[in-house]
Amino acid sequence: MQTTETLQSSTSLLINRTTLWENSSKDDDNNLEKCVAPLNNHAWQSVSSLKDLIDSKYGLNNNDNNNNNNELIPWRNADLQQLDIWIEQSLGPYENIPIASKGDLQQGNTFERVCLWEQQCQTLYNDINEAVKYLDTLHETYTKVSYKTNSLYRACEQLLADQAKLLNMTECIENRLSYFDDVDRFSKNLSITPLISDIKQLIPTLTRIDECLAYFDTHNSFKQSLIYKNQMKDVLLKALNIIKAHIIHILQNSSNTIDPKKNTTLLSDDAYTLFYGRFRINAPKVKVLAEELEQRCARNPEYEKTLSDCHECYTNQRRMLLTSSVQSAIQDLAIKHERDMCTLVRSGCAFLLHLCQDEYQLFYQFFSKHSMHLDTMLSEFCHLLYDNLRSRIIHVIHLETLAELVTILKVEMLEEHVKNSAKELSTFETVCTQMLEDVQERLVYRTQVYIRNEILGYKPSPGDIAYPEKLEMMQKIAQSLKEQRQSKLNSQSSTDSGNEVFFETIPGTDLSVISSPITTKDGQVSSSPADLHGMWYPTVRRTLVCLSKLFRCLDRNIFQGLSQETLTMCVQSLITASELIIKRKTALDGRLFLIKHLLILREQIAPFNVDFAVKEMVIDFSKLKEAAMKFLTQRSKFLSMNRDNAFLDFLLQGTLQVKESFIDSKREVDKHLKQTCELYISDISNQLCGQIRQYLQKSQIILKMNHDNNNKQKVSLRQQPFAKPEILHDLIIENYNLMKKQLPDIFKMMSLYLANKDTEQILFKPVKNNIQQVYQELIVLIRDQYSEEDLQIIGCPSQEQISLLISTSSSK
Repeated sequence: MQTTETLQSSTSLLINRTTLWENSSKDDDNNLEKCVAPLNNHAWQSVSSLKDLIDSKYGLNNNDNNNNNNELIPWRNADLQQLDIWIEQSLGPYENIPIASKGDLQQGNTFERVCLWEQQCQTLYNDINEAVKYLDTLHETYTKVSYKTNSLYRACEQLLADQAKLLNMTECIENRLSYFDDVDRFSKNLSITPLISDIKQLIPTLTRIDECLAYFDTHNSFKQSLIYKNQMKDVLLKALNIIKAHIIHILQNSSNTIDPKKNTTLLSDDAYTLFYGRFRINAPKVKVLAEELEQRCARNPEYEKTLSDCHECYTNQRRMLLTSSVQSAIQDLAIKHERDMCTLVRSGCAFLLHLCQDEYQLFYQFFSKHSMHLDTMLSEFCHLLYDNLRSRIIHVIHLETLAELVTILKVEMLEEHVKNSAKELSTFETVCTQMLEDVQERLVYRTQVYIRNEILGYKPSPGDIAYPEKLEMMQKIAQSLKEQRQSKLNSQSSTDSGNEVFFETIPGTDLSVISSPITTKDGQVSSSPADLHGMWYPTVRRTLVCLSKLFRCLDRNIFQGLSQETLTMCVQSLITASELIIKRKTALDGRLFLIKHLLILREQIAPFNVDFAVKEMVIDFSKLKEAAMKFLTQRSKFLSMNRDNAFLDFLLQGTLQVKESFIDSKREVDKHLKQTCELYISDISNQLCGQIRQYLQKSQIILKMNHDNNNKQKVSLRQQPFAKPEILHDLIIENYNLMKKQLPDIFKMMSLYLANKDTEQILFKPVKNNIQQVYQELIVLIRDQYSEEDLQIIGCPSQEQISLLISTSSSK
């Protein structure tokens, strides 16, 4: 480094002195004489090149010095030889330069100085060579040291990498071995302390056990992994048994705090505090452990089993505490409401409903996950009531009671309470639904018995078929009541007292019957006695009351089947009553009675808005019978081996057929109504025009005989005994007077029974058409078969006269 600094200072000195030789610009001619050794451009470039070469070889660049970069570039012997050659070539042009004529002495001094400088340069050159040798030695040493240092550094890095790798491997082995070591550690700890005072210490242990088991499952290829896994499962069972024993101990202590010998039922005032307040004191301790088990149920089935055992222990403790109390409470309710089945069912269901809600809430103070053991326990409690009530339900015979029971169970319990707390009351819902089905089944059975005995088998009393006396009496009562009300209104006094006094004079009259009219189709309130509920035939009233109760209590399909059967039997009972009335009075009374009640029945079943049609499956045996008869007649073909085999023919043709048939009760009602109306119209027509129809029938026989005997002598109709003008005149006058006399009574009777002008007009219109048609046929006949003089004698009324007679009679 010192040699380099010396070389640098010498080079700088040489350049400075060379500059003194020049001492002026080349372009300054005045100062040219002052130059000691003027340099031409080539010489000056040589000096600059020498400086640059030295700077590049020895790193003497100023920028490198400023950046503190002191690294040396090694010098080679070949470079020194090139430097000598270059110096000789550079100084060659100056050897032949002549010495100036002036100042030879001065030039001699200059030459000496140059020689001195040459020596100095030679010395400098030798120093440079020596420095280069030192530099070569230094570079060689540096290279060796650098190589050894790099080798040492690489060896250290490799050692560090190996150390890190070994540490990682050691840590990995320790981590893997920790899962295997924990088996023995946990097993020892759990065997030493079978019951831990602070059970919460087991929670981290359970977490670590789960991790170990998961690790063994993932790395089942490790040696003895299966063995350690089984051992860890045994450790898990020990830990879970400790937790289960702790929870069972808490639950048993909670049960022991309640005195089972204390004479307290669930219906008493302090029952809630006794059976629930004390029991839930230790609930937080259990819930902490139970939540840990519930969170781990998906990891291992042992957690699920342990939790299930805890649930079972809880329900067993609750069952032991409550079973006798629930039985006593239900028995007390049964004794208290022995004569009121509806109140008993309502009270019993309300008691169980609150019991299920309280038990559900208490269970979730100990646990967070639902259990089937809780449902089983609650189901047992509910069945205690179910067993008690079912034995009573099967003995209920009144439809009103059964219908009310259905309303209590279906509406009050299931729809109002269960829907609002579906989760809490799911078990109660199941038992309540089962109880509802039993009540509905009993209701259906009793309904079938009722309609068979009380509707189809109804035996009317004389008062039930006292038509039209009942209607006439009720009409008089209604008219009298109306007059009394009008008089009371005029005198501004109370009507109720007058009505009561009036009905006291009529034994057996019910005020509700008179004051309960029904609404007709047009929305008007009818005041006719026939439209009063109390005046309906008992089977109609019972049918409608029965259907109205069943409609709210039964499912749609069941109701449709029962309603069809009920309507069919009701119609049959009306037909029977109509026949009795016909025997007792007249056919018209029986027909009008049947028409009115069929109309009432059809009108009252319309609001149910259900299909009264029922599909029935019928097995048709007709083909089987025919095939059997054919089979027996072909005994000779039993064993024939062709297509005429009788046995094969019997199998193919003797198959049973199932046929579907639809029975529509509404259509049956309409059918009977139509038939009865046709009979009524026929009876009225025959009653009013029967004699004239007989005359027309006899006349048609005579006319037919004349038509058949074309070439023979014809018989004159007017000469027949029954068709003489005088006799026909008497017949017409008699029939006309009969019509004039009976038409008002007929209209009065229709109004008394039907009490509806529209219905009366619809019903009488065919009668009117029949009368007009009979008289029209009569007029045509007598015009064709009688002379003008006979027509005058007969005096047949015209169509206008008949229409006027009918109109006049209807307005009376």
